Amino acid sequence: MKRDDGFTLLEVLVAMLIGTIGLLGTIAVQQSIISASKNANDAAVAMRLASQKIEELYSRSSDTQVADQLNGLGVISTYAGDVPIWYPKDASGQQIPEHVDAEGQYLRDGGGYAILPQPGELGRYRWRRQWKVVDTGVGLPYVISVIVSYTNDVGEIKTTRLDLERRKSW
Repeated sequence: MKRDDGFTLLEVLVAMLIGTIGLLGTIAVQQSIISASKNANDAAVAMRLASQKIEELYSRSSDTQVADQLNGLGVISTYAGDVPIWYPKDASGQQIPEHVDAEGQYLRDGGGYAILPQPGELGRYRWRRQWKVVDTGVGLPYVISVIVSYTNDVGEIKTTRLDLERRKSW
């Protein structure tokens, strides 16, 4: 019996199975790349938001100790060894994180106090930012700490923290 040129049904099915397995592997790799890209973007946003707050606090310089206690870092600092105060606070004085969007816009009420986002705003205001300033003593620098937390796409809480010393000019 002479075999005609062509493929049998079994050969075609095996070839399709091998092709499908290869295609599924490619799709899985693409999903991993997309997830990693989202997580890297979220981490970059968190770092930028922390840097933004560090720069804002660092710029609160004053030439004298009195000016520092009135409008510089002395107003919001605690002394080393004391229980640190994390900012911001809500209207009742409770320490709560500042909810921030990717552009650096944060939620505040009319009095300037931090507020929690509404359920419809949770996607936009995903990053939570807090900061503290510690006065390490006379002639010693302030230590500024900023923490930005966010939940990644698989529900894990990730945290970015930046610390900086700011020398006193007085």
